[in-house]
Amino acid sequence: MRRFFALLLLLLTLCPPCMAEGAEYKTEIVLSLAGDCTLGADEPLHQINESFIGLMTALGDDYSYPLALAQDLFASDDFTLVNLEGVLTDYRRYRNERLSLNFRGPSRYVNILTQGSVEGVSLSNNHALDYGVMGLKDCQNTLDRAGVLWAYNQNYFTFERKGVRFAVFSFRRYYMEQYYDWLEGEIARIKQQGDADFVIVCLHHGEEYEEKHNDHDQTRFAHHAIDSGADLVVGTHPHVLQGIEVYKNRLILYSLGNFSFGGNNRPFPASVPTAVMEVRLAFDGTALYSTQLTIHPFHSTGTLPYSNYQPVPVTGREAEQVMEILQSDTPFTLNPYTEGVGAIQDIIYAEPGKEKE
Repeated sequence: MRRFFALLLLLLTLCPPCMAEGAEYKTEIVLSLAGDCTLGADEPLHQINESFIGLMTALGDDYSYPLALAQDLFASDDFTLVNLEGVLTDYRRYRNERLSLNFRGPSRYVNILTQGSVEGVSLSNNHALDYGVMGLKDCQNTLDRAGVLWAYNQNYFTFERKGVRFAVFSFRRYYMEQYYDWLEGEIARIKQQGDADFVIVCLHHGEEYEEKHNDHDQTRFAHHAIDSGADLVVGTHPHVLQGIEVYKNRLILYSLGNFSFGGNNRPFPASVPTAVMEVRLAFDGTALYSTQLTIHPFHSTGTLPYSNYQPVPVTGREAEQVMEILQSDTPFTLNPYTEGVGAIQDIIYAEPGKEKE
């Protein structure tokens, strides 16, 4: 009898019940995506009490404050990605005087990202050069020292989670055209060489405060990115939420709107509704099996008319309004928001027919 139990224990160890023939095992990776974060202010606002910098000074530089109410999502995921709109540099002399707006935060504000559980940022946007090439380079060095990954045009970044390799690209409208053909070849190259299994392309495109995305640059570039091998497209720039598309079994988020945005201290009402997009990816080995989006409605500020620069999750009617904004620019019916859960969308299978398995 003892020998029988010993043999049974050995068989269970070598072939546990969960490894039964025909069972499917998927690697799950969760990404959190949020919109424009300007962790600073236009230069004339630096001395104003109601500015981002004025509030941070009043709080004694509490770096955890701006992203505190998103921590339940950001700290529990595998990777958080936002758009860093403006630069982090202490060198005011780099300011590009020809521009009407110059967004800058001191270099120490990089701690907002690290304490906020943000691992990566897209940098290619219309405020990246507010302090010239030198200001941008100083910002990139600051991010490097803090361990925050950044993407800017041909300088994409890679990371690995659970054996799956990711690459993140970032382009603003002007550079999308410049690197149109290069992107096609580069995504193909890094996938063929095994440098990336899943590619995210961040596009800073569209028109500010437009409720709907346009085909001229937004649809055209988003589709081109996926045609070139991208697996997820993340849009910013309009400062408002725009719709969602599923194209060739891949997800496109046209505009995430503002998040912790210090660009103005009296935000336009249309820029207040926003969301954290939770993207749950399943991989069969390193091959994408499915994508599932959960929308978590937020407001970019908890106070009006002056912003407190702290995005706040919303519920009830305010959450429904966020969903209505997204639905107005989305060609399919979105699943509704559920209190305490978010708006969980249907699974997108990477290959047609997988849903029948």
